[in-house]
Amino acid sequence: MFKQVLIGVVCAVVFSAALAVYGFFKVHFIGYALAIWAVACMFMSKNIALYITSAFVMTTFILWGVVTAGDFAEKNAATPEQYLAEYNPELALYSFAPDRHMRMEQAAGLLARIDQRIEPVAREITFVTDQNGLRNSNGMNAPAVLLIGGSFIVGNGNTQSALVSDILKQDYNVAAYNIATLGSLDEQALLALTLMKQQSFVQNGILFVFEGEDFKPFSTDVHYPLKRLVNSFGNNELGRLLREYKDGFLANSADKAAVVTYPIDGRSIAFSEAYIQETLATKYEADPKFEELLASLSDSAGLVRAVVFIPTKLRVYAPLLNEAAPQVPESPKLAALRTLAAKHAFKVYDLTPHLQAKAIVEWGQHKQLLWWADDVYWNRAGAEVAAELVNELVLGNM
Repeated sequence: MFKQVLIGVVCAVVFSAALAVYGFFKVHFIGYALAIWAVACMFMSKNIALYITSAFVMTTFILWGVVTAGDFAEKNAATPEQYLAEYNPELALYSFAPDRHMRMEQAAGLLARIDQRIEPVAREITFVTDQNGLRNSNGMNAPAVLLIGGSFIVGNGNTQSALVSDILKQDYNVAAYNIATLGSLDEQALLALTLMKQQSFVQNGILFVFEGEDFKPFSTDVHYPLKRLVNSFGNNELGRLLREYKDGFLANSADKAAVVTYPIDGRSIAFSEAYIQETLATKYEADPKFEELLASLSDSAGLVRAVVFIPTKLRVYAPLLNEAAPQVPESPKLAALRTLAAKHAFKVYDLTPHLQAKAIVEWGQHKQLLWWADDVYWNRAGAEVAAELVNELVLGNM
């Protein structure tokens, strides 16, 4: 009896580990599979239990090998961020696969992928990560400033040379280290604080917060050891491929929202309905955890002295839209940030007027946008505005 129980437990552990390799199943499903298969194997003959378990494991590894050899995950990915996303079990968050240099033809931005009426804009993207799994062209390289943030600082939709960090080096000779992840604001903060302690970075961080995503309540999801183990098993080519079909994997609110267009001089410009709603909100009540996070970064750690507000695409282009577009109110989120700044050791800087000024010039002179026409993220022209502001902060001019 003891031998049968032992075989059942071993088969269940191996079977569940193979399931985790697919990177598609949630941890509670793996837990149920572990328990069910352990019981089932106890009532089978040991040969049948071992045969079925071995067959499943072999099938999994054959699929893994085929997907890896054929580069199917990379070929199937819509964006490099989607393909290179990798779970960090130590920090319990997603960053990117370390030490990668990838080139990809991205066929379209998010809005065009959601709504086929939007004309897609193809772009060639180079995506380089360092030893920390962060998007930096030259590694750590004794940075003078740390850039902390989400998708805009990651550079979603943009090639490496169009990142804020790279523009700072190219145009201003300012060495900046890009600490940006695809996760929520609390995950971005955890990553920045951990790297500061582990790698003795300069305590000169600038935190970028996006109006569309970063002011929401933080997740209370606990990544206990089994969940960390299961998620880390999915860091392989087979797991990457199946995650690309997984609904909601690392998704933000714009991924499932409708697309709305407004005209500028007869040309239709696409916006995310989710971010339109965030822009038109007239009230905002900050989660207490939001203030705690900002206080931990500024007051306690002394890492962040500047918080930069990134507006939505609609807020930037509101002055150019005709009467068919809604009236955009002042941002209650920006007002909340300024209220918090009065109580803590950081200052708030608003990118909105800087982006609006350049948007008006670029449209008036060249009919060019600071955002990708088919996306919710800025292009190089928008990133240049952010880089110019960072340079002024480094020089102490603001």
